[in-house]
Amino acid sequence: MTLIASFSHSFADSQRAFRLILKAISEPGVRVALPQIPVWGNASPAATAILMTLVDRETPFWLDSSLGDEAMLEKLQRFGARTAARADAAVALLHSASDMAIEAFSPGDAPTTIIIEVPALSGGLTLRLSGPNLREPRAVAPKLPKAVLHYLRERVHSYPQPIDLIFTCGDSMMALPHTTNVVVC
Repeated sequence: MTLIASFSHSFADSQRAFRLILKAISEPGVRVALPQIPVWGNASPAATAILMTLVDRETPFWLDSSLGDEAMLEKLQRFGARTAARADAAVALLHSASDMAIEAFSPGDAPTTIIIEVPALSGGLTLRLSGPNLREPRAVAPKLPKAVLHYLRERVHSYPQPIDLIFTCGDSMMALPHTTNVVVC
C-alpha cells in the first residue's frame, strides 16, 4: 500500500494533513489550508487529502456520485478502503448540490464524518458556534446547501449530534465536530 500517488512525501504529508485536520476539528469554525495534492475524481484538493487521511480498511466510506468516479474508487480501494451503504459509512463525501438528508448517514449512535464540498467557506448564512474547545461563541458563514441548513436547524439527533461535518473548498477546510452547538442565524 502506498500514498505516493497523491502525497509528494507520503509519510510526512499524510502526517501533516492529519495534524491539520485535527486542528480544524479541535477548533470548530477555524479555516485550515491542507497540503496541495492532485485531486481524485471531481473532489477538491482538501476533500482528496481528507479522504486519503481518514479512509482505510477500518473506515468504510460513501461517495456522492457527482464527486466520485471509478478512478477515485479504485485509488481508495487500493488503500484497502471499502465502500458502504449510507447508513453504514464512517466517512461520506457529498457535493453541495446534493439534496441528501444528512441524518440518513447516522441513524444510530455510531458517529459519521461527512465531508461536504461547498462553493465557499464564507459569504453564507451566519452560524453561531459554542461548546467545548470554544472559550467564547464564534460566528462563521460558509455557503451551505439547503439540506445542511435544514439539518442544523431541525436536528433529529439530540445534542451532541453523532455527525461531524467538514466543509471543503479548494485546498481549505472548516469543521463542525459533533460536540459543537450550532445555531443558524
